[in-house]
Amino acid sequence: MGAARGRGRRKAPRPAAGRAIDPAGILAKGEGASPPPGHRSGFVAIVGRPNVGKSTLLNRLLGQKLAIVTPKPGTTRRKLLGVCTRPGGQAVFFDTPGLERPDSRLGRFLLEEVKAAWAGADVVLFMTEGRDEGADLRALSLLEASRAPVFLLINKVDRLRRKEALLPLIGRYARAGGFEKVFPISALRGKGVEELLQALLARLPEGPRYFPEGVLTDASEGSLAAEFVREQVYRQLHREIPYAAAVRVVEMRRDPETDFLRIEAEIYVERKSQRGIVVGQGGARIKALGQAARREIERRLGEPVFLGLEVRVKPNWRQREAALRELGYAAE
Repeated sequence: MGAARGRGRRKAPRPAAGRAIDPAGILAKGEGASPPPGHRSGFVAIVGRPNVGKSTLLNRLLGQKLAIVTPKPGTTRRKLLGVCTRPGGQAVFFDTPGLERPDSRLGRFLLEEVKAAWAGADVVLFMTEGRDEGADLRALSLLEASRAPVFLLINKVDRLRRKEALLPLIGRYARAGGFEKVFPISALRGKGVEELLQALLARLPEGPRYFPEGVLTDASEGSLAAEFVREQVYRQLHREIPYAAAVRVVEMRRDPETDFLRIEAEIYVERKSQRGIVVGQGGARIKALGQAARREIERRLGEPVFLGLEVRVKPNWRQREAALRELGYAAE
């Protein structure tokens, strides 16, 4: 599973970070298309505290898995663009990191990612589980007032023990947050999601189709592959390891003999002891991580993939500006 070395390596592109949405820039690249009359389009930021189901909602809206999902809070680290195209409109969604007060340089980067999506949105979806109105409102206070309409999404309503508790819950949030609309949904099961999408498309302004039909995201193959590897770190390892881990794809190339896409990635941790845990006894854990991540990458890319993984130690990378920049967690 070690990373290959040699000539002819093509570095995977790094995603841009911390930039506000630029519709004019998207159209200038020729990614837009002439829409039918009355076509509605716009940018939609999905925001909320950690682990409330934002990535699950994005995947549900798109009808396929794009964003990684784990039970652990703090899984999302970058805003991720997903395009939903319908005959009469196109909603360009941004999944964002969990909204919370930062406690590290990495945390400050995550907050800036949320702010960038929030600042350029035509509609904001603020998502909650409805368990703590005070914590939700404190999270919202980290952001500047938005001129865009804000829809409140109360997620996981299928888990409510008493259905009659939903109406008072909606009422409390509606009075406290100044939300334009309130939608009780289940992102996992799809309850209420189609109704949300129809209301959202109707609320977007008339405008062009920013991406051709069939385009799902602007994320590079390399960045998606790195995310699927990190997903398995979160799923298969526990305690502090996932939060101390970062993944970078360093090479993507076509193997001329097998015609497989060869991907070499590096997993970074902060201490030698963490490296040992990720590798596992006799390399068992890194092998399991690679096998599970490879299946997800192949499903996403639709072709056979060879995935090579190497674990490296980068001490205290979450607090070091240079290390964050090297790993792609710095605003450009």
